[in-house]
Amino acid sequence: MKADFVRQMHRFISHHKMIENGETVLVAVSGGADSLALLYGLHALRTQLNCRFHVAHLNHCLRSDADADADFVQQHALRLDVPCTVQRAEVPRLVKQWKLSVEAAGRRARYQFYEAVCTEVGATKVALGHHQDDTAETVLMNLIRGSGATGLQGIAPVRDLKVIRPLVGFTRQQIEAFLTSISVAPRHDSTNTDRRYLRNRIRHELIPVLENDYNPNIRIGLNRTADVLGTESEYLNIIAQAALEACRIPDTDKAAVPNGIVLDRTKFREYHIALQRRMLRQSVSEILRDINDLYFVHCEAMLNLIKGNAPNAVLALPNGLRFRRAYQHLILERSESSRFPPSVKRESFTYPLTVRGKTFITALKTEIIAEVWNALPHESLAFPDGKFEAIFDYEKLKEAFRETLPLTVRNRRQGDRFQPYGMRGRKKIKDFMIDTKVPRYERDCIPLLVCQDEILWLIGYTTSELFKIKPDTRQYLYLRYVSDELSS
Repeated sequence: MKADFVRQMHRFISHHKMIENGETVLVAVSGGADSLALLYGLHALRTQLNCRFHVAHLNHCLRSDADADADFVQQHALRLDVPCTVQRAEVPRLVKQWKLSVEAAGRRARYQFYEAVCTEVGATKVALGHHQDDTAETVLMNLIRGSGATGLQGIAPVRDLKVIRPLVGFTRQQIEAFLTSISVAPRHDSTNTDRRYLRNRIRHELIPVLENDYNPNIRIGLNRTADVLGTESEYLNIIAQAALEACRIPDTDKAAVPNGIVLDRTKFREYHIALQRRMLRQSVSEILRDINDLYFVHCEAMLNLIKGNAPNAVLALPNGLRFRRAYQHLILERSESSRFPPSVKRESFTYPLTVRGKTFITALKTEIIAEVWNALPHESLAFPDGKFEAIFDYEKLKEAFRETLPLTVRNRRQGDRFQPYGMRGRKKIKDFMIDTKVPRYERDCIPLLVCQDEILWLIGYTTSELFKIKPDTRQYLYLRYVSDELSS
């Protein structure tokens, strides 16, 4: 049995190209049957695989005998002469801190632990002990939860080119027989029989009923389903990624969305809804590297926002993500990633502008640099575009508003009007923003340069037609709006 198990394990690892020559592999060992079989199977293949192993064990502090598990794992690592790292994570405390279930908090703690140990020991792969029975349980669990095809594809042999599962091709019965053949007895984890957890109820209640009353080979059937859906999902992901790139708006203004993804709504809606859902999931994965907390209801809420009639709408998503529609742009970003911080929304701010110097705009974490220059004879001035740089006739400003020239920076107020550059008539700031398709949630925090009640500059968009530079201008005011996002 031992030789057959090890040979089959070697073929599975080779087929999925799990381990390269010379790699260091972190082996996650809990002390249970699955992880012990993983450790001893890999150890038996150490020469053929030409790699190094490092055992990792995380004490979740969930059971009174958890310390004994850690000692047990260390003893087996010592027996095989494999280095071992053991740490504690107080999962009950993390459940409250992270506001997650015990299972979700334990999973996050484990993966953070694996990443930290990989960095410390130079490991490039993490080997986990999932097997065929885990796949069957996962498919049923996700089916009960209402998952789509992605959730029903089960447990992948390789994930993100780093997490490997060499036992996915084995049943629990084969694993236990292998341990018996090498005279290794695993630890028993009482939480594996705790019926409060959905996975345990599926394992000990639902699957036995399905085997006895409906299909004695239900585990094989569920694994076959997972394999078929996994292959099809892999193919659809390739198509969806190409569609995502076709919808992506290139060279997005970093000032507006420094850490997000912007898609063309019109192009997005041309694709089948199956690809639309995958594009949304891939977008979330691109930003977070994880979609475990993204559920069907979240995708449907995004789709409803996309096809709805509201030209401006915002949707909060798990893990600090925000999805918003700004007319024909679809924007997925971290909540803090907008050009004008959401903390200033609907809060008024006013800052006197220092002429010939810097003015720090605390509410926006930005600054405006003001310089005054004399125009040289026959000088041809290069006009900025009026978005984040602006130029005005300084003498005419002083003449109109006297020498005091009370320049201030503030956000909009009810009834604000100005004469946009290149236009004859005046226009409400609100109407200008609507016509320019400024997202509604940004309108109250866009800074305006004002002299008394005259708006000179809608920062980020345009300047006023008044006080513009002319051939007879002898002195001009040059302004720059600067922020970390704009300069990066």
